[in-house]
Amino acid sequence: MIEAFKRAVRVARRLFTVGRYRRMVVVIAVAYLAAFLAALQNITASTGPFTVTTGDPAAMFRRTGFLLFDAVALIRTPVFTLLVSPINILIGVVISLLVAINLCMTYLALRRPRACSINRASGMVGVLPALLAGGACCAPTILLILGLQATAALIAATQWMIPLALLLLSGSFVRLACDTHTEAL
Repeated sequence: MIEAFKRAVRVARRLFTVGRYRRMVVVIAVAYLAAFLAALQNITASTGPFTVTTGDPAAMFRRTGFLLFDAVALIRTPVFTLLVSPINILIGVVISLLVAINLCMTYLALRRPRACSINRASGMVGVLPALLAGGACCAPTILLILGLQATAALIAATQWMIPLALLLLSGSFVRLACDTHTEAL
């Protein structure tokens, strides 16, 4: 098990040495992080002048939900407003990097089959946790659209979506990394 994680770290390092894969991971991660923070409503559209408001730094540890934490600052720009919640941002960065690396590895499995010893179809398995991870932040909104009964039935499950997303994305990445030939990247 530890060897599998070490191999996954080696594959990730190798991915970041190739410019186009590094750019792909960064673009996907930044886009997913923005979507994650928008789904948590830590980023919203705004108008008006640039302002920065700070609050109590101890508030960053105050929970507003299961694995969701309070903001310590508010940054308003003419385009968007950002609630700065360091722990939410950290969770978002970790999930975003895992999503980006999984999508990059899946792209590699599909476009460069000799880089992966698994077949092309099983390379698509890496996409599933990446897509399901979107439910970690967006599910409550979708459930509200579906109706009160669906929301009431699944509200208990939504609190486990972020940990489940982290687990699935990590497992998928380790699985894909174990079947990747780093010299073929």
